[in-house]
Amino acid sequence: MEVKKVLLVFSTVLVTLFSALLLNFAAKTIGSINSMSILILCIVLAINFGKFIVWGIIYKKYDLSEAYPLVSLFFPLIYGVAIFTGESDLTLNKSIGVLFILIGAFIMNIKKNPV
Repeated sequence: MEVKKVLLVFSTVLVTLFSALLLNFAAKTIGSINSMSILILCIVLAINFGKFIVWGIIYKKYDLSEAYPLVSLFFPLIYGVAIFTGESDLTLNKSIGVLFILIGAFIMNIKKNPV
């Protein structure tokens, strides 16, 4: 696994996590459409546009089959945030699911020797 690739992809995962948290905050606290909700939506759109540009760079440099599985790291992170904020419970089934996601992302990024 190339470190630069992992850092680029993981940065987009963190940006996705941040934009999801912003949208969650807006949905829970603002409630109706006003200038604050429009501002948050504009920020999320700008963040996602930046993420789109970074993914364009990633796809030019790395194979899709190597880079895209790392996006699945978003799900364990959002589960961890949900547990931390009290929005979800730590359960065995969910923890096993997170473990499968992590193992799958690792397996998909193991370099195989060409035959």
